Amino acid sequence: MSPIRRKKKVNPGKVRNATLSLVDGIQFKSKLEAYCYKRLKEENIKAEYEKYVFVLQPGFELKSKSYEPNKRSKNFEPATNKIRPITYKPDFVNITDNWIIECKGYPNDSFPIKWKMFKWYLKQQKNHVTLYLPRNLKQIDEVIKLIKQK
Repeated sequence: MSPIRRKKKVNPGKVRNATLSLVDGIQFKSKLEAYCYKRLKEENIKAEYEKYVFVLQPGFELKSKSYEPNKRSKNFEPATNKIRPITYKPDFVNITDNWIIECKGYPNDSFPIKWKMFKWYLKQQKNHVTLYLPRNLKQIDEVIKLIKQK
């Protein structure tokens, strides 16, 4: 019988394979975000970094009971009924020109579902925002060209 392998715990706030970068007094979570900021600045394109938070699903209180394993004790017991909201904070937003850039080199497990929820949120708001999802430096340069063509 083979030994049980435990999944390595990942820091939920940390971007996978990312290095923090400080540019102009702004702390970016990755070099990709820092590069995007520098390119936007070079081209005199205005954008705000991680300023907006969108509530994709509001928090709520579950009225029925829910029994789940406790994270600390692993015992099966009643879970909290207060459910926190699901939020999304894009990297760069330009409200005036109606576009959003999300730099995502290596997406974590929750990103694809949040990205879909964010698109649904925008559809429900009838908001015609242009979304950009660059994954490398070359794609950021392409995004800059597309923004300048508008």
